[in-house]
Amino acid sequence: MFALTKEAKIIFSSFRYPTKQQGFIWLRRRQKERPSEIARDLEVSRPFVTMSQKRAEIRIKELLQHAASVNRVKIEHLSFKYGIAKGFCHAYNAVTYIFYSPKIGLQTWYEHRGDCGICEMKDQCLNTLQTLAEEWEIPLPNDKPPTELGDYLVDIIRRRLKWE
Repeated sequence: MFALTKEAKIIFSSFRYPTKQQGFIWLRRRQKERPSEIARDLEVSRPFVTMSQKRAEIRIKELLQHAASVNRVKIEHLSFKYGIAKGFCHAYNAVTYIFYSPKIGLQTWYEHRGDCGICEMKDQCLNTLQTLAEEWEIPLPNDKPPTELGDYLVDIIRRRLKWE
């Protein structure tokens, strides 16, 4: 049987996803909903909504930083409020985006070129991009391969965050 050391337990316990409720509150706040509206819908207090959002943001920041570290991505921009980090991965020589989504967790997107028509990951990429586009409220065109859709999506997100 495998047992974690005390140090490993501390490291692993510090990287937690937001709870479902924290993620739900965080996403609604990201979409500019007022805390009072969220509190009313969830039948909780407004301070509870604010504290849940803050806890979610702390967890998201730690998750994004950890994902960047294990993927050897040097972070250039980080927004835990919006759940995204942009950096550069020297191993793949690629601009890299790390997204947090309450629906699909952490996702890493490397800017790349390829023939999506023959790639076995095409459907997974399309599903990931569609989910992110829905959460960001960005309509995606239907006539582009995933590599181009990814460029399109991150370009709009970068402009919204004023990262360029």
